[in-house]
Amino acid sequence: MKQIKPEWLAIVRAALGSFAGIPDEEWEKAILNLRHLRLKKNEYFIRVGSVPDKMACIVSGIFRVFYVTESGEEKILAIRSEGRMLSAFSAILEHTPSWYDIQALEDSDLLYISLHQYTKALQGHTCWQVINAKYAQMLFVEKERRESEFLSDNAGTRYKKFRERFPGVEDRIRQYHIASYLGITPVALSRIRKKLRENESS
Repeated sequence: MKQIKPEWLAIVRAALGSFAGIPDEEWEKAILNLRHLRLKKNEYFIRVGSVPDKMACIVSGIFRVFYVTESGEEKILAIRSEGRMLSAFSAILEHTPSWYDIQALEDSDLLYISLHQYTKALQGHTCWQVINAKYAQMLFVEKERRESEFLSDNAGTRYKKFRERFPGVEDRIRQYHIASYLGITPVALSRIRKKLRENESS
């Protein structure tokens, strides 16, 4: 097993600590249950139809959460990069197969905990219960905000918010992935980017 880098542990603790403080004693116990997973570009963390058995934090790399429509069109639900948690959370809560895929868009490293250990932790110190609850709240707010943007914002505004929300990500993934996330075609995205560059240079 590849040795877990101290900087990776710092990323995970910061990610979890954004939800609730973790006592040193609890963190030391948590470290013992963390495992490293290296995924190459285009490999999957979770496949549609599979029952999730782990929770992870991205310590390097970037992922897309997406599903494929009956007509074969890919729809990106979320983009996740360093310092973000990675899971099929609703499938974990309900113990059901995932209805979407999670795929690496570049070579990536994850630190993960098994679902068994995750459930065990929830039965222990209250910090893990708070983290779990606030993580669920964050996912709900994120989903509601995204739905609101599709209803109230035009494509240009959604693109601007994408750049603000994911600084630096635009240069790391394909244009058609960004277009899919925004709910537009790559051609429409190209027009928006061209118009924005013209406005910025004028």
